[in-house]
Amino acid sequence: MIRHVPKAGRLLLLIVLLSAPAAVSAQELHTYTVGLLGGIGGSTDVKPGRSFTNSSFQLNFGRIVSEGTEVAVRLGHLGLDAKPTFGSLTSAGLDYVTLAGEYKFDEGYYTSGVYVGLGAYRLGGTSLVDGSHTRQTAAGGSVGLTGDFRLNRWLGVLVELSGHYVDLREAKIFGMAHGGVAVHF
Repeated sequence: MIRHVPKAGRLLLLIVLLSAPAAVSAQELHTYTVGLLGGIGGSTDVKPGRSFTNSSFQLNFGRIVSEGTEVAVRLGHLGLDAKPTFGSLTSAGLDYVTLAGEYKFDEGYYTSGVYVGLGAYRLGGTSLVDGSHTRQTAAGGSVGLTGDFRLNRWLGVLVELSGHYVDLREAKIFGMAHGGVAVHF
């Protein structure tokens, strides 16, 4: 059957077949990413209680929307109890969920990323004034830098630095550093 194809057609078919692996390698090798991270963080503008040694964890859920662009949801908790008080609270913690657009850059042995997002934040703790449990919820924004060091096609080590601005009574600026694993599928 291939003998009935003109020479120009065979040449075109050969070019297409040889260039197919290059075209496939230029595309993302996965559609979804799930990450489980642990880390530290705190607030720059709380008094008393300023500390960046508070423990945190975060779950990331990302989806590639085009080459080099991902939309990700981050769910996390930052414990704010490294010091006895966080502003006027004890046993404080910050829960958050953010939705961000992330731009990724292939650096050869790892993929770097920059993201900007919006989120919902809830600060909770026990009031020093009357001992009641108090909660405050506010909208905020986040920016961050990521690095994904691939171990194989589906698993990587993910590191992330992030800053958050939230209009809360106790503090407005938070920073976090996370590291963990990312599964790509």
